[in-house]
Amino acid sequence: MQNLLRIGQVSNLYGISLDTLRYYDHKDLLKPIVDEQNGYRYYSLEHLDILEMILIGKYLEIPLEQMKEKIDSESIDGYLAMMEEQNRFIEEKRTVLSKLNQYTSEMTDMLKNIQNFSNDNTFSKVATEKDIDINIYQVNLKNFLNNIENTQINGIEAFEQWISYHVDDENSIIENSGMLGLSIHNHTIYVNELYKYLDYAVEEEKVSKHHISGSYRHISFWGTENELQEYLHLLCRHFKLKNTILHIKFCFALLHKDMKHEYFAEIYFTK
Repeated sequence: MQNLLRIGQVSNLYGISLDTLRYYDHKDLLKPIVDEQNGYRYYSLEHLDILEMILIGKYLEIPLEQMKEKIDSESIDGYLAMMEEQNRFIEEKRTVLSKLNQYTSEMTDMLKNIQNFSNDNTFSKVATEKDIDINIYQVNLKNFLNNIENTQINGIEAFEQWISYHVDDENSIIENSGMLGLSIHNHTIYVNELYKYLDYAVEEEKVSKHHISGSYRHISFWGTENELQEYLHLLCRHFKLKNTILHIKFCFALLHKDMKHEYFAEIYFTK
């Protein structure tokens, strides 16, 4: 057959496999001319136009079924709508990648800080944040996970984890062990959806919300859970803290096989 390319030639020309071309045939995306005498498959220049459009769609990550629909529609409006939709998808993906880049950069900085970190037992490095504004949602973790219905919540990694301790008149530090505090990571993609879900849970009395605002002192800590308890007692004695609440944000956990993990945390307390 003159002016036609065999399937192997098309495969070599576009750098795609024979199986891929056969798959496009199977999906009715690109039907070759078949020689009835020998069963060979041939492609015309017009076929190559279709193949190039399919490959453009693949490059843009447009699903094959969607590409077939637009090709079959023979409408410029259909192609335009598809490109506009894909452009929105790409913008959303760019937002996701930007958030991931922000998260990995922050994690890299924090890990470098941990490498050279040592606890300040004199508390000379205590800093003051004057305009702190954080919503901490106090939840019963088991009940919370059993009641999650919002598909945008993809796991506990969407949240920052907190534990709050009450310091009484006698400097005893009491943890509410049945509750876990959650705030939303600033790199989380579905921030608005998460807030809507949590606020709905508050209204349904499944979750309680604690708002930390104003001036708070804070200091970083690195060590095991037992060492954290000792450090909190040392901090309370140093600042003579009574009738107050310590808020601990867990930023990173160095995992150990014996389950005695080490934590990098931020301790927040009022003046």
